[in-house]
Amino acid sequence: MGLFDFFSDKPAKEAAAARVAAQNAGYSQLSDLYGKATDALTSNTGQATSLYQPLVQSTGQGSQAYADATGANGPEGLARARANFTATPGYQEGLDMTVDQNDRRLASRGMLNSGNTLLDTTKLATDYASQKYNSYVSGLQPYLGANQSAVGGEAGLYSGLGTGLAGLYGQQGQAAQGAQTAIGNANADSALAAYNASKNIWTTGAGILQAGAQIAAGKPPASA
Repeated sequence: MGLFDFFSDKPAKEAAAARVAAQNAGYSQLSDLYGKATDALTSNTGQATSLYQPLVQSTGQGSQAYADATGANGPEGLARARANFTATPGYQEGLDMTVDQNDRRLASRGMLNSGNTLLDTTKLATDYASQKYNSYVSGLQPYLGANQSAVGGEAGLYSGLGTGLAGLYGQQGQAAQGAQTAIGNANADSALAAYNASKNIWTTGAGILQAGAQIAAGKPPASA
């Protein structure tokens, strides 16, 4: 530091400018890294949710089929359930086989053309359908829990994404606040240096004038 630097704020301004530049450069690099982190988090979450979506869709269809079969979706749902149930692989074949076996049994007894044959066959078909329908509904029931798990898993991923992004943005905000505070302090120090330089000039000038006056009066200058 030179003698005349005592009366100048140039060194302080240069130091403040360097501090400001360093803070801006550091925050720029940090902001870029935070951007990469948020992009990676969002991308990875998207990839994970893409695995859940087919599961959510398929279990959702099963869950709706269960609601149809139990009457939760009203008459239209029951109509859909009946159509799906009777189209179940093996249903019609099993019904035909049951009726044929009954007809052969009645025929072996000479009762195939009796008055009770139609009633007996109708009851047999009804019992068969009822038993199979109960099994059909029971087979759909697990879709309720599976759909809830799939939806919950996907929701958990989005919740984790929100939490992760909030954390990253919060940290970036704190870093930005710290950088701006440091920049403000540097600028304040620079402004204060200008004030101190001016003060030094006036203090030194006053001292010189006072010493000159004392010499003119024949008095030795006062020691500092």
